[in-house]
Amino acid sequence: MVREIKEYNNDKQILKKHVSAIHSVADLTALQRKLVNALLYNAYDTLVTERDHHINTRILCDMIGFDSKNTAYLKEALVGIVETVMQFDIMEDDGERSWEAMSLLTYVKVKGGMCTYRYEQSLAEKLFHPDIYSKINLSVLRSLRSSHALVLYENCNRYVGIGQTPVWDLGLFRKLMSVEGRYKEFKFLKRDVIMPAMKEVNEHSNIQVEVLTVRKGRSVAALQFTVKPNPQMALIGMDDEDEISSTAAYQALLKKGVSKTLARSWVIDYGEAYVLDKVDLTTSQVANGKIKSSTAGFLKAAIEEDFHNENAEKQKRLDEVQTAKIELKSLERQREVLKASQKAQEVSYRMHCGDLIKTVWTPLPQTQQDEIRTEFKRGLGGRIYVDAFNKHGWTDILCASDIRSFWESRGITFPSPAEWANENGAQDPQALKAQIDALDAQLKK
Repeated sequence: MVREIKEYNNDKQILKKHVSAIHSVADLTALQRKLVNALLYNAYDTLVTERDHHINTRILCDMIGFDSKNTAYLKEALVGIVETVMQFDIMEDDGERSWEAMSLLTYVKVKGGMCTYRYEQSLAEKLFHPDIYSKINLSVLRSLRSSHALVLYENCNRYVGIGQTPVWDLGLFRKLMSVEGRYKEFKFLKRDVIMPAMKEVNEHSNIQVEVLTVRKGRSVAALQFTVKPNPQMALIGMDDEDEISSTAAYQALLKKGVSKTLARSWVIDYGEAYVLDKVDLTTSQVANGKIKSSTAGFLKAAIEEDFHNENAEKQKRLDEVQTAKIELKSLERQREVLKASQKAQEVSYRMHCGDLIKTVWTPLPQTQQDEIRTEFKRGLGGRIYVDAFNKHGWTDILCASDIRSFWESRGITFPSPAEWANENGAQDPQALKAQIDALDAQLKK
């Protein structure tokens, strides 16, 4: 049911805080939108540290629910992505609007069953920022069919923890949906774009949305969507039966405790006959009592290191080594997750302090702002800090401690990192550091 909210607020700060304004100037098909998200999902962990990213084309097609044999159509869709321009229209820290435009992908290559692709570095940095991009769930990526539903999902999913999107005026909403210049009457926009997209998102995604209309006089001037989790949808990707998941090798791997993603990758990379041979070897070793630790660990080593029937003592040693490797990898993954959480908390805390500074800084006249900047830079220790501050302003990481001390002397009270974490439901920074230090100690043994 459509509800209405009374007041219409076109505050630019809402646009900056909640949207960061990612708009594509060209229409993307539903397939292209799925490809954009799948490629970004695959590259995300090394988005700003590596130039080239790679993904098996079979796995890429599985992620988006596409027929991997139709390579011509896939290449055509990738060409369209390379030719698509992404626009960023945001408000910078100095209060000025900044507009940028760049291609979604700068390079793509398909060869030998692998897709290699690149992002322009500036775009990679923007996409990596958690306030700008929220990774899409793989099961949703496969299920949504229309471009409008995909766009609505992408722009609402990031607000599921808040409960509602920002208020979007109709011009911005039409731009998000790539229908600028069309559906000028709201009743047609609602009938042909909003309601079908909402229906698809509510039926096939992990969230449920409801539209609220914002009126200015008698006309609808803006929209807002409530967003809540969909309790009926499990957050699992790639569960539907397909060519890979229906093979005997894939099913045998699942029975041995191998994850679905890893089982799929092994069948694709090594072939069904090879995998079944290693499963049979593992089964015989278990029956003979020759695997004393992890069956799944032995199977992994058998597949990746091409084990053959050997004497029991050698198999035992290999199994023990493999188990140690698995434990080490597990510790390393735990550390990576904690370090990522620590970094995200530090960034969010720094941004919060920056917002507190802006409440005092923004109203000041330009001449006074220039004087304050000059005074602050005089107190910095070296040129590297001055350059960093010139580039990033009051949210710069190198000068963070000096920035807080400077503004505390001017009357701003900042919460401590621990207080901020407690208020925002985050983990205590000292407890988080202690966990990381403990894992570091284990990894050094």
